[in-house]
Amino acid sequence: MTRDADGCPDLETIAAYLDGRLGTRERAAVAAHLAECQACYFVFSEAAQTHVAETAAEPRAEQAWWRQPRVLWPSVGALATAAAVWLAAVTGVGDRWRGTQPELRALVAAVGTDRTIEPRLTGGFAYGPLRGPVRGAADSGGVSPDVRIAAAQIEKGAGTSRTQDAMRLLGVAHLVIGETDRAIALLEAAASEPTADARTFSDLAAAYLVRADEERRADAVTAALQMSDRAIARDRTLAEAWFNRADALEHAGRVDEARRAWRAYLSIDSQSGWAAEARAHLDERNP
Repeated sequence: MTRDADGCPDLETIAAYLDGRLGTRERAAVAAHLAECQACYFVFSEAAQTHVAETAAEPRAEQAWWRQPRVLWPSVGALATAAAVWLAAVTGVGDRWRGTQPELRALVAAVGTDRTIEPRLTGGFAYGPLRGPVRGAADSGGVSPDVRIAAAQIEKGAGTSRTQDAMRLLGVAHLVIGETDRAIALLEAAASEPTADARTFSDLAAAYLVRADEERRADAVTAALQMSDRAIARDRTLAEAWFNRADALEHAGRVDEARRAWRAYLSIDSQSGWAAEARAHLDERNP
């Protein structure tokens, strides 16, 4: 791994990381650095977003940029542009990027529409079609580098904090990267706090639903329903909790109640992609 005078990886090394051309040890070293260095992470994330936008505009027949055999120069160009934006931000130009973004926003942005779990998490995660679960930490190929770095930032920021917010955020991060057991342990701890809020209960319900899907456990479905009910009792406007409640009822085979729950969800959210999915659930129950 080549480093600049300040100890940061140079642009070509970060480009190679983006392109998947580094060895295991070098890749781990760059990932660790990106989790520590705000400047390099900014450059990396801006370049990654640029590539995603460019790929979305390409014809379907063209090969995705990260699978092309020679993408060094496009990657370096995007990184150089991102570096220029970073320099503008820290020198006072470009107020949008001054300061550190909240860690949850970074995770939400990294996940984008790449949805790997059926239930909803709080925090503003975008809608996307379900592509299938991430099966644990060993299956690193299912989680993008962006998401892993954002999760690492959250873990670093949480440290040894046992506050409800810190444990909830860390639990969400673990759930996103496929570490369901760790996510549940953290979210259960957060939910046991006297100040536990609706978002905590709703996210714990989501984690239980993921466990139910992974392990076919009826007790996890029951727990998910209980947690979504507790979330709704604290905040009847929390759309994520209503979505998870309907999903839990459907998992439990309580068809009529699930139908009513999906309608209740639509009374709160009738426009989003999540609403379209809720309608699809209703259509399945009403052929």
